[in-house]
Amino acid sequence: MDYGKEKKQLVHHALWGFLLTVSWLWICPLQAQTPKGHRLPNVAVGIHHHHPDSTLCSPLNIGLLSEVDTLHGFQYGMFLGAVRGRADGFMLATLANVAHAFNGVQIASFNNIVFTPMKGIQISPITNIAMGVRQGMQFSSIANISSGKMRGLQLSTYNYADTLRGTQIGILNVAQSHPRGVQIGLFNYTRDPEARKIGLININPQTRIDVMPYVGNSTRLNLALRFRNPHTYTMVGIGSHFLGLDEDFSGELFYRMGRYWSIAPRWTLGGDVGFGHVETFQNKGDTPRRMYSLQARLTADYAINDNLGAFVAAGYGTTRHYGSHTNFRSRPIIEAGLALRYHHDPDHQALWDEERKRDREFMLGKLALTPEDSLYRWSDPDYTKKRWLRAAAEAAGINVFVHCFDRFVMDEDFAQVTFKSIAHNWHHAFVWDNDQFSTNLFAHPYHGNLYFNSARSNGLNFWQSAPYALGGSLMWEFCGEVEPPAINDVLATTFGGICIGEVMHRVSALVLNDRSRGFRRFLREAVAFVTNPMQGLNRIIDGDAWNVRQDKYMYHDFSRIPVEFAMSVGDRYIADQGGIFRGESQPYLMFDLHYGDAFDDSNTQPYDFFTLNACAGFTGNQPLINNLHLLGKLWSHTVYDGKQGKTIVGIFQHFNYYDSKPVKNGSDKTPYRISEAASFGPGMMWQFPQVGNLKRLEQAVFADLILLGGTKSDYYNVIDRDYNMGSGFSLKSKTQMVFPRLGYFSLFVDYYHIYTWKGYEGKDLEHTNPLYLNAQGDKGDAQLLVFNPRFVFQLRNNFGIEWQGAYYGRYTYYSYHPSVRAHTFETRLGLLYRF
Repeated sequence: MDYGKEKKQLVHHALWGFLLTVSWLWICPLQAQTPKGHRLPNVAVGIHHHHPDSTLCSPLNIGLLSEVDTLHGFQYGMFLGAVRGRADGFMLATLANVAHAFNGVQIASFNNIVFTPMKGIQISPITNIAMGVRQGMQFSSIANISSGKMRGLQLSTYNYADTLRGTQIGILNVAQSHPRGVQIGLFNYTRDPEARKIGLININPQTRIDVMPYVGNSTRLNLALRFRNPHTYTMVGIGSHFLGLDEDFSGELFYRMGRYWSIAPRWTLGGDVGFGHVETFQNKGDTPRRMYSLQARLTADYAINDNLGAFVAAGYGTTRHYGSHTNFRSRPIIEAGLALRYHHDPDHQALWDEERKRDREFMLGKLALTPEDSLYRWSDPDYTKKRWLRAAAEAAGINVFVHCFDRFVMDEDFAQVTFKSIAHNWHHAFVWDNDQFSTNLFAHPYHGNLYFNSARSNGLNFWQSAPYALGGSLMWEFCGEVEPPAINDVLATTFGGICIGEVMHRVSALVLNDRSRGFRRFLREAVAFVTNPMQGLNRIIDGDAWNVRQDKYMYHDFSRIPVEFAMSVGDRYIADQGGIFRGESQPYLMFDLHYGDAFDDSNTQPYDFFTLNACAGFTGNQPLINNLHLLGKLWSHTVYDGKQGKTIVGIFQHFNYYDSKPVKNGSDKTPYRISEAASFGPGMMWQFPQVGNLKRLEQAVFADLILLGGTKSDYYNVIDRDYNMGSGFSLKSKTQMVFPRLGYFSLFVDYYHIYTWKGYEGKDLEHTNPLYLNAQGDKGDAQLLVFNPRFVFQLRNNFGIEWQGAYYGRYTYYSYHPSVRAHTFETRLGLLYRF
């Protein structure tokens, strides 16, 4: 094996990742008709013509960062290809293509974007977005979006068109208006009842949706959704214990289609045929692991009231082996259960939204009438006074308290610190330690948040508080334990602590209100204390935790920085090595916070805009915190603001944490494990104008330099560590669509490339103290891909139904072991409430 060649390849990939990140610092949007100013340097060679008005036109443009005003020919951008005006021809880009007006072919690895109705073809593995398609085609693996009229063909997993006058082919097709054309897919939705649809499930506003829990003798416990259109219906569902209650778990996924007749005011009679996929997890005797079932039924429904019904069904089914079609069993079917009808009243929802909007405007109006210096606490000089020394004492006190607890209460060996051990640490810094994944890449960043907020809650601003996270980490590494200082701990505690710390600082401010009294005040203080313990401690020291004020009592200006918060509860299914029925379910609780407006030029401080998504699971087998994702804007600049929307370019900080354990009663394979604990980079965000029935459409792309990341290792297992650490880069795409009174759709695609530079080859593992092994893990590099679509369907008022899926793919190249490919998925289904 040529290790020198492999090393050169690793350096080559890392260099390209770094160049990719740096190049994004120059990105700006291109949606105006050759707008003045804020130009993107054209880092390219080709044939160029400068017009008298300084516009740059080109028939040929090839480079790292290709941008012209007008294109009539071919353009290739190593990272970005952009045309500020009209483009006629062929646009090819490694990352993204952007054009104001377009007629031709766009091909990119991430996104193609056109800001006016286009003619031509867009091809991308992730998303294509156009403000309408006059005549053309969109091809992608994930999503095609035409925010306007679509005259042509859309082919993707998810297709959206505001007005469809062509063809959609995909898993999920959505069109608000459908005067002409056809939808072909598994799920088709349009507001036109008479629109042409070919699919397994076709939905329109007249479709009645029934949730049907029932029992039967084929599969014992069942849950199905029935979609009833005039005269016809379709059903999809899942059933368990196909082999019987006394056997190991087995299940069935099924689909049925049929027709029904009304035979009385409350009675309907229907008949259907169906197909089922059966998983038995057996591999012995005459019971195969997978089979298929063909069934036919007659169903009688009785409507108890407008929202509740009961049904009984009888039929016959046969179950056969795949391939040989050998009969496994054939027998009659008997089922009975309930039908819970779902009502979606858009008129009621519109009235409720209007009332909610009026209430918000009324409250914000009252706030606007009150002088700011008598309303918000930050106008109090005593509160904003910078207490540098107290902040330092509190940061040091955290370490002293934790050390004393570990040493005198827990009697931990690592806490038996002496002056000799401190001197030893100074001479043996730094190493890569072997603590477990959650300790190194979640607990340490959380601990850094305490250092950071020791300063933040003592009047220091964001940048002034950041060194406290570093200082607290260094103090602990050298003086808090006898183990050698770890460089990964310093990186995770410092950068992860800054990210988590600023988010917790701002979240705690949302609930504080010093005018509140009694039990409500206690709840506010308790929530704020749990969210930000150091601020809670200082409020107790200063008496703010119980002092009641009639002025300067608020800690957040909702009129300046809007906040959207949602919480959902439901069931999470995580698959074992991609198996549909081979996995583990657990209840989950998820928090989703959207803080501020990224496109608001008046809010310029770090983290005036950030997003938070956290998911907790509640079974003993999986980690309590399985997902934590933070994105904070450090700096931004608006480069276009006009009738075609708004675009910003900025620097963003990222913190991403995915954790799982092998599923219960499954294989010993960990489904996924990914960390991006210290990461910064440029990004660009587009906000499109409202067109038709699409209330909001936003697209963002980020490129980040990962200072510290982690991923699952298939070979490394020392002390508590079974993962690799390293550095690298990541690319992210985020698409968000909001439909009034219906719900919203989002798609997040993350790509991580993490290099493990420092292995343990050539070391005597038998005689080396594991604490001083000083290895990042198995030398090599890992490529990780995460697809995360999310649908929220609005039910009534603030409630909604949430479905979220995630696909995890990993390819790890090892320098001294065989390479490994792994993939799996998980789904979540729950009830969501928006605050």
